[in-house]
Amino acid sequence: MYAMNTLQNAGELYAHTAGYDDEMTEYINTLRNGILEAYSGIFQGFKNSSKTQLLIPYASNILQFLDSIYMEKDMDDVVMKTAIGVLGDLADTLGSNAGSLIQQSLSSKEFLNECLTSEDHLIKESAEWARLAISRAISV
Repeated sequence: MYAMNTLQNAGELYAHTAGYDDEMTEYINTLRNGILEAYSGIFQGFKNSSKTQLLIPYASNILQFLDSIYMEKDMDDVVMKTAIGVLGDLADTLGSNAGSLIQQSLSSKEFLNECLTSEDHLIKESAEWARLAISRAISV
């Protein structure tokens, strides 16, 4: 609970980069990636456990963070790969509990499609896995 609240607060601070120079944007992207990696680790740690329901209240905030950084259009390839991975982890870990939230997300579909057509092999590979996880979460 404490880690998720801390990550949520950090995400709110570093979701937007408007008005910053390139160096500060690069620094913020590093922080975003750290936040996303922490979310991914938490989801992977909780996957297939009896406690996944503890993560459900945080799902909409995580999706809002993903929407925010996607709409900023300034994330680097590392953040993009980690972010699409978190979207897949969310779907994979929470299943149908995340499916409807992902469908309601402002940009998840656009973000997924952009990653699927990426020139970066690692982003595309992560996006293909995320697409499968999301499809399973929505069809349940």
